[in-house]
Amino acid sequence: MKFLVIKHLVVEGLGSFAEFFEQADITVDIVELEKGDPFPESLEDYSALWVMGGSMNVADENEYSWLREEKQLIREAARVIKLPYMGICLGAQLLADALGGTVAPMTKPEVGLLPIHLREVGRNHPLTAGLSESFKVLQWHGQEITQLPQNTTILASSDHCQVQAYAFGDRAFGLQFHSEVTDVTVEDWSKIPSYRADLEVTLGQTGCEDLKQAVDARLPIMNREARILWQNFLNIIKNSQIPHC
Repeated sequence: MKFLVIKHLVVEGLGSFAEFFEQADITVDIVELEKGDPFPESLEDYSALWVMGGSMNVADENEYSWLREEKQLIREAARVIKLPYMGICLGAQLLADALGGTVAPMTKPEVGLLPIHLREVGRNHPLTAGLSESFKVLQWHGQEITQLPQNTTILASSDHCQVQAYAFGDRAFGLQFHSEVTDVTVEDWSKIPSYRADLEVTLGQTGCEDLKQAVDARLPIMNREARILWQNFLNIIKNSQIPHC
């Protein structure tokens, strides 16, 4: 299999999922938008599209003109050719926006190691089956999906954000939280000015160190949960009868 991975920031990459890709012997083509990489002309050689997070918002097309092209690519993947799709944080918001949903600023950013809860449909869904009904995840976002496109199912929610995980059809998925977290994620992301500002608004001046300690303590569990999501997504791809899988 070969995945197309879109990164909006160099520092915000595959994280813990990089090991899963390697173990599954999956070839990865990476588009580094911060470095000015172009999008591929075609998606026909890929088994899935995987889109990471970023500090920009879905509406920032004047500042980041490539957002228009990216949304078109996502729309083609999810709606036209029905390519398996995984969007993380911004990647989840871009999927919703590209398909006619709405993304808007939150009253207060959601940052921290916080619980989310599987909805009833999420407990047995092919993507989230095997996860606990409630579990803690790394949150770091100031925007949220306020209206989802048609043909969409919410799989998980939190107290502050109703759309934490969702499915569009049976092959495209968005996760608002960060399962890719590693032992350097908090330190690296806190160097991004907008991320640091959201962190301090939510957790205070000492929030960075407090969050890092909390993440480090729970990291083995979060890595296991990430592996469950990964294996479930891989099974969905294998069962989707994409010819080049």
